[in-house]
Amino acid sequence: MSKKTAFVFFVLCTWLLSLPLYAAENIKSTEHTTISLYSNGSNEVLAKFDLQPNWHIYWSNPGEVGQPTTVSARHSSVKIENQSVPSVRTVYDTMNEYLYEKTAFFQLYVDNPAQAKITFDFVECNDECKPETLTFDLASVPVATPDEWADIKQKADATFPIKLKLFSDGNSFILESVPHTQLKLIPTERDVIDENSVNINLVDKAVHVEWQAEENQKLSQALIMTPNKSYLAQIEYADGSYVYLLYILILAFLGGIILNAMPCVFPILSLKIFTLINHPKTSHSPWHNALYYTLGVLLSFLLLTTLLVALKNSGEAVGWGFQLQSPWFVGTMALIFFILFLFMAEWLHFPSFAGDFIHKTAAFNSFTTGFFAVLIASPCTGPFMGAAIGYAFMQNTAEVYAVFSALALGYALPYALIELYPTTISRIMPKPGRWMQRVKIILSVPILLTAVWLATVWVKQLDFSVENTTSFGEKWQPYDVRKIADLNEKGEKIFIDFTADWCLTCKFNEKFLIKTQRFKEFTARNNIHLFVADLTEYNDEYYKALHAYGRDGIPLYVYYNNGTYKILPLFFSLSDLTSED
Repeated sequence: MSKKTAFVFFVLCTWLLSLPLYAAENIKSTEHTTISLYSNGSNEVLAKFDLQPNWHIYWSNPGEVGQPTTVSARHSSVKIENQSVPSVRTVYDTMNEYLYEKTAFFQLYVDNPAQAKITFDFVECNDECKPETLTFDLASVPVATPDEWADIKQKADATFPIKLKLFSDGNSFILESVPHTQLKLIPTERDVIDENSVNINLVDKAVHVEWQAEENQKLSQALIMTPNKSYLAQIEYADGSYVYLLYILILAFLGGIILNAMPCVFPILSLKIFTLINHPKTSHSPWHNALYYTLGVLLSFLLLTTLLVALKNSGEAVGWGFQLQSPWFVGTMALIFFILFLFMAEWLHFPSFAGDFIHKTAAFNSFTTGFFAVLIASPCTGPFMGAAIGYAFMQNTAEVYAVFSALALGYALPYALIELYPTTISRIMPKPGRWMQRVKIILSVPILLTAVWLATVWVKQLDFSVENTTSFGEKWQPYDVRKIADLNEKGEKIFIDFTADWCLTCKFNEKFLIKTQRFKEFTARNNIHLFVADLTEYNDEYYKALHAYGRDGIPLYVYYNNGTYKILPLFFSLSDLTSED
């Protein structure tokens, strides 16, 4: 035998001898159940259960009989990320059990795979039940090849429910994308809720699910089963702890600061700059002017919050920026901004007594600037604001006011800091002269445009015959929860735009993305169904949908793909519609 032949023979023998070793390391069996473990070399592990005919094991919630299949680990933590949808079987006519027959998959997350020893505890049953335990040393489990991992991952994913993230007020949530017919809710753990207390109703085209939790228990995950698809609901609560409240207050404060840079605030910037260059010299100290501006912002925020809380407590489904849904409010604001334009352009003058008062009272200018700056800016949301506002309206009244006060202080901070250092502004600006008259004219233009914009919104609100999708195009449909649920059930791609004519950030996004030719071609090429929820006028159904996504303000953009959805960034791009979650 040549050396080359001997070498090939040696390699072949080594490979054949290694196969039983591989099997011994990643496959273990009891008398009736075999578990195969697959690792991708990182933190993800897949476990496949193969059961002999007529034998079964139980889901993580076994139902009223049986014992759950559990996973634990030593020298590491392990979490079940997903598991196959179980079969539901009724025994003794009244009791349900949730079990696996033939095959089941568990998707695990292990934080320390190099040292983890994973243990599966389960009960295998036929006419009799036997408790079993199998333990794997994950460090000894060979890493699957890319092809092996892709194959087993595909098989496992086909058995997993689709993940949904839902927001709950404590014992209920709203489903916007799941059909109501033959829907069943099953907690992933036993003895968390009373399953007989689950109440499922269709209210205003949305599925309302309510339950009664057991004492000192909170439902964190539940399986939602329908005839065609199943969903794993990951339920998020507004945590009432002081630490979480502090986190939300920080988010609100940062969101208020960033709100100053949002497109909806741009018209107000000219009013702020006009106030700065037109400040009369008074005996008031700079911090006095900054304080009055902050008080104006704070009072305006709190008045709007008070009205919003009162409307919500009376059962109205309203959200932040609701005031601009009223034609009376919009018409009044259009008139006020037009009058402001006339004063800034010096085409209209205050009566002598009022002019003397305003000239002598810088605090009045600062206060009114802050007050009006909020009325127009409030409908818009920015980064961090959506989560903070959504949290606020799931809490008690005191926390609502705390969150919006933090938002107001953040919004007031940048301009208040400028008010505190007027000498710095004086050094930057040239000496008073004729240039100031020209600047005032220039600054008055955005105020005029704001008045025109508000007047346009007012006219549209009065014309109730205008269809809310006409300005978008023929491919757009009005928001319809049933259509969306049916399309989602088929795995179709769906884009939903929550917008309004009074939301300048919405209009900014429409101008530079949503109404562009490239967006139209992209959505047509990718067969994306387009829906618009126009909140220019009050619409109870649209606000309930907004709340179901955990938001209380617009704009909001939601994208469905392959049965699940994600909330897009405030300023999203087409790449956000192609990237995977």
